[in-house]
Amino acid sequence: MSFELADIYKYFEYLTLILSVFFYNKFKGYSFYKFFVLFLFTGVIFNLIGTYIFSTKNLWLFNIYTFFEFNIFALIYYHLITNKRNLNTIKILVIIFNILYFISFFLKELQSYSVPFEALINSVFVIIYFNELLMSDKVLNYKKLLPFWVSVGYLIFYLTTIPFFTIVYFKFFKADFGDELLYSIIILLNLCFIYGLIRCKKEI
Repeated sequence: MSFELADIYKYFEYLTLILSVFFYNKFKGYSFYKFFVLFLFTGVIFNLIGTYIFSTKNLWLFNIYTFFEFNIFALIYYHLITNKRNLNTIKILVIIFNILYFISFFLKELQSYSVPFEALINSVFVIIYFNELLMSDKVLNYKKLLPFWVSVGYLIFYLTTIPFFTIVYFKFFKADFGDELLYSIIILLNLCFIYGLIRCKKEI
């Protein structure tokens, strides 16, 4: 019996969520961790809604998920980043995105920009974190840091999916274009999470 990536990628998401709850006591010292678990939980819930309630791919449902995904993601990095100037940058980008997001309900053409724009901003958050990590003493033990592996996964996902979501939302190709690539990236994202959850230590 053969399995396609569309059949198995979601199980990586389920496993990551289960492990994040299982290791909650191990990583609860990280202030970002509860938002990371919430991020995973939200993704699984919307995946289940899209799979079992709606029989076809609904970009409007994904647009709703985008609001929750972005704001929870911003909370993750708001608690990971310490530099005041960088925190102010996060606040400004969050305000800008949410304003544009709500305007898009009235100006439908803006909806084509929301998901690629979100991926771009989230990539900026991760890069800011990496820059702070490189300038800190924690960089000496970066392989043992859960936020490092979480951020590696996020950066791979968001940077590689910016062109994918741009193609889909601007309808250069049909909506299922590149789905196998997207599923592969999601699996890689969750493998980074799983590795970090299993191998990393408590906050150091």
